[in-house]
Amino acid sequence: MEGAVGRIQAVYQSMLKEHEVSTNAVLDVGITTKNGKKECQFCGNTDPLEFAKGPCLNCAGGECWYCLKCIGMGKVKACSMVIATPEEEQPFPKREEELAHYKHTLSAKQEQLSLECLKVVKQTGFREHLLWAVTGSGKTEMIFASIEWMLQQGKRVAIAAPRIDVCVELAPRLKEAFPTVEQNVLHSQSEEGYKRVPLTIATTHQMLRFYHAFDLVVIDETDSFPYRDNELLIRAVHRAVKEEGCLLYLTATPSQTLERRIKRKELSVSLLPERYHKKPLIVPTMSFIGDLDKKLKKKKVPKPVCQFIEEHVKVGKRFLLFVPRITLLNPIEVALRRQFPNAKFETVSSKESYRQERIAQMRAGELEFLLTTTILERGVTFPGVDVCVINAHEEEFSREVLVQIAGRVGRTAECPTGEVVYFHNGKTKAMVQAVRAIEDLNQQALLGRKHG
Repeated sequence: MEGAVGRIQAVYQSMLKEHEVSTNAVLDVGITTKNGKKECQFCGNTDPLEFAKGPCLNCAGGECWYCLKCIGMGKVKACSMVIATPEEEQPFPKREEELAHYKHTLSAKQEQLSLECLKVVKQTGFREHLLWAVTGSGKTEMIFASIEWMLQQGKRVAIAAPRIDVCVELAPRLKEAFPTVEQNVLHSQSEEGYKRVPLTIATTHQMLRFYHAFDLVVIDETDSFPYRDNELLIRAVHRAVKEEGCLLYLTATPSQTLERRIKRKELSVSLLPERYHKKPLIVPTMSFIGDLDKKLKKKKVPKPVCQFIEEHVKVGKRFLLFVPRITLLNPIEVALRRQFPNAKFETVSSKESYRQERIAQMRAGELEFLLTTTILERGVTFPGVDVCVINAHEEEFSREVLVQIAGRVGRTAECPTGEVVYFHNGKTKAMVQAVRAIEDLNQQALLGRKHG
């Protein structure tokens, strides 16, 4: 094996020289073994169950180990080489003009946090900073100044989000905010290919493709699945940022890992506990519905859920109805079509190929409500909606997810109030913690206004 690896490494070195690839390129064996423990040098996988052995033309024994964890990005084998080339040295041209266009004037508190982030971004050396702001507080707008400064310096910026839907939502907003800046949108469903531009919007999985490429990487919704506590993606993001670059995290619900890093002073933080319109976050109420499955077998939804829908449809108040699993969408849809034959609604999930069109229908006011999985827990704004969660006691609804779902309500100054209901078959710790977290943020905002 060592002989084969040596020969392949020599071939790769020759190829790099022939094609004038940067001398700073880093080469390593695809899978290394130390003390009997394998490690994929592309994704960092060390789980022995995530490696497999298969036929290989390069190896004398006819078989070779390869990594299962990142196989979707290309097969990394023990006899192959991983080549990482840093970002090109030449920066983009510097620009002196103002690049950021704000639709709304930042509040005093938003401006304060925006300047805090900008101060961090302007520092030298590798640095990390967390912008912790409640849902609907305008986190994206608060980082415009940091993005603008980087772009004015001729540097390169990436905005990475865990989910495609968030990228789809972010791209037009950033184009509107930075109309003269060329941008590239990268995710598994995007039609445009990669190009080196000043501003890149991508899923966190796409960061696996980069090595020391960006001066600033912003991780939007850092607590969201699949990025949250995912060592593969965390490694990818750190590898994508330059050695002297900056990582800026955005979230309304930091994970326990981030909170521990804050307490240990490993991570600086800017906190905003209130929305820009200064109205309090909507505190959820809880409603017992019993065994959902028993009702669905009769093609009915529980009475409290039925009453919620009736009241909203009657007055024309739109809403989102969240369920914990894709498998519940069909039986609940069947029951609702039967009980509310004239209601205008559609379903949305990660497996729904028309979900963007249905989201657009909801945004245009063509639908009365959406029946959705947690895919719409964040990153999408529908002004004036209420929210209800069916089976809020199930494990898919963590504290963070429930807080994010509640954050869909009351986001705009025109519609700052609303209703959030957790329908359940027994309260859970996550439900109680979510309500308490929202109440605590409201209290912090109130104290801040009194002392401000």
